[in-house]
Amino acid sequence: MSRVRLVVCLLVAWSASGGRASAAEVTRLSTAGEQDNPFDLKLSVRWDRTQEGADITRERVLSATEAPPFGAVRNGPQLRYTRTSNVLVPRVAFGVYEDVEVHVEVPYVLADDRKYEFAKVNGVPVDVAFDDDISDNTIDAENQPCAGGTCPLFPVPNTVYHGGKIGDVMAGVAWGILNDAKDETTASWVVGLDVTFPSAARYDPVQDRLTTNWLSPHAVPAKPGPLGEKIWKYDFYTALSRRLGPLDPYVRGHVTATRPSSNTYSNCEHAAALAANTPVVQMTSAGAENCADPDWKDDSKAQLPWMAGMTVGIEVVPYENPSKAQKVTIDLHGWLDYTSDARFYNALTDATGKLMFTEEHYTAGAQLGLYLRASSFVKLDATAAYSKVSDHLLSGESLGRAGVLSGDDASDAGVSSNPQLNPNFDYRWDPAGRRFRLTGAGIFTVTFAFALTF
Repeated sequence: MSRVRLVVCLLVAWSASGGRASAAEVTRLSTAGEQDNPFDLKLSVRWDRTQEGADITRERVLSATEAPPFGAVRNGPQLRYTRTSNVLVPRVAFGVYEDVEVHVEVPYVLADDRKYEFAKVNGVPVDVAFDDDISDNTIDAENQPCAGGTCPLFPVPNTVYHGGKIGDVMAGVAWGILNDAKDETTASWVVGLDVTFPSAARYDPVQDRLTTNWLSPHAVPAKPGPLGEKIWKYDFYTALSRRLGPLDPYVRGHVTATRPSSNTYSNCEHAAALAANTPVVQMTSAGAENCADPDWKDDSKAQLPWMAGMTVGIEVVPYENPSKAQKVTIDLHGWLDYTSDARFYNALTDATGKLMFTEEHYTAGAQLGLYLRASSFVKLDATAAYSKVSDHLLSGESLGRAGVLSGDDASDAGVSSNPQLNPNFDYRWDPAGRRFRLTGAGIFTVTFAFALTF
């Protein structure tokens, strides 16, 4: 007998033995009102540790002498960016009707820190090997020469600390339209909606920052800053799985819509102070004026992203004892997410003190998980995931209204009074040839969870 036939026979034998198959984790729900299961309650706590590392490059205009015959715009290394977070996530899930679950998560952010260092070229930091464009910057936000000859964009090296606070609360509902544990001829199909509330304390990146060196007040570990974005998130999702003996393939798709709250941050909140900041102006005077212009009321605010993605995976069950409710599951899945362009918090916000333009990008990753169910009451989970983020711009605001002030000729526009100038536009990093870009970003996440089910 060939190896293929042997594997097929083993799968068929496994499928025919034991009790009724149970759904994959992605389609498992708490339920209520059933004859043999009047009520489900699941209490769990999860620890998420995430570390992101990326390079931040910057465009540089090369002359015809440097890049014959016509010159060029090239990206050069500037910063090494690292973000490390540790979050505890208590979760309650309970059944309210047959195959209908309500769940709530209240995360506590232990730490969420962002570190900026000069990038290295052949092992030598940029500020040593070359003239870096951050420390050696010579213009302010209005494209005017710095009073002292040079005025750094922001201090480097630098670490900005966040955490020690409750994050945004999430609540959701999920409905199991189909359940293969009840009908072995069908699959398990779940649809749901998770709503994230703007409950965390808001992060104002400018507050207490109006200083000579533009250093964040949260650049010391003893004074971590808040991290609330003050936006609503609506995550619509659906998942489908089908148990086939020891294998349980599944697919999940989602779309996340975002809406501002009444307290969503805007760069215009500190417009007057930014435009008057000394010795380095942090906003154009025309931009500060336009912040108060009713015509800019909506266009100058945060422009939120939306997300969509799909996950495809398979669970392998090497051991299961239905009579004792014991199960060992190995989970392997991959995903691809899309994030639209936006004007919002990004990897440079802690350094610049501003909501920044972020170009649309993709995130692709894979995860390996081990789920251990010791009984019908106790469950332990452990997962490790790695993802890559496509390269994308971290700055690049439009100069003004489309068709009025646009293109790469930013220096031709007046800054003292121009009703068309975008209040968010900064001559230091938004024109082509000066923009920042996130490159080579990788994210590693480890998760451990403990759950009690009643």
